[in-house]
Amino acid sequence: ILGTDMQILSLAVKPGEKVLVEQGGMMMMEPGMKGSVSFANWFGRCCGGERCCMDEYVNDEPERPQMLGLTPNVPAKVIPLQMRQGDLVRCKKGAFFASTGTVEIDYKYDCNPARCCCSGQGCVQQTVSGEGVGFLSAMGTIMTKKLAEGEVLVVDTNSLVAWDDTAELGIRRVGGCCTCCCGGEGMFNSTVTGPGTVYFQSMSFERFKASLAVQVTRQAAVGGAAGGVVGGLVSSA
Repeated sequence: ILGTDMQILSLAVKPGEKVLVEQGGMMMMEPGMKGSVSFANWFGRCCGGERCCMDEYVNDEPERPQMLGLTPNVPAKVIPLQMRQGDLVRCKKGAFFASTGTVEIDYKYDCNPARCCCSGQGCVQQTVSGEGVGFLSAMGTIMTKKLAEGEVLVVDTNSLVAWDDTAELGIRRVGGCCTCCCGGEGMFNSTVTGPGTVYFQSMSFERFKASLAVQVTRQAAVGGAAGGVVGGLVSSA
């Protein structure tokens, strides 16, 4: 993984090995790499917040590894997940970036009404499982914490990127009425109870988009109609 921000994932792909990546993620590759599209498990991908069609790159060069350079479609960092058979990680929708081996995206239902409505993850959550390496994309500074059995962490709903399936997601009210209305955190925070590893981001895409919209709106007040049009486009992105 290269760079400190807006990172590049550089892979030395072995002969015959395949790499799955979100659409538009290829930055450069050696000529022995061949690209195609994959519709495998399209329903699970769509339910997990990804497109049903993903790019697949295979090393057709029989003699030596080929280089493949990938970048996320947002200004993000790359989080590697070393996956073993039987491992399962739940993710924020759209967090999946790329994978090697048999690592694939799927989905799981969360049938708890309170978590569905208030945890920020919805009733259908993206999952990553298989054997190999999965790569997630997240913005800002990335933090990882390994929770012990019964250890609880309170997290901003937009900052939570991924968590092991062994950990339990929950919700907690932010505070009283004044805190909920005026504190800027909404009514609920997410909680994660161990055991398991949790991944956080300091700048979610939702927060990034909102900050852009605020700046463009301020410029629109000065710049007139053109700025208003741009502000509308940012808000609808």
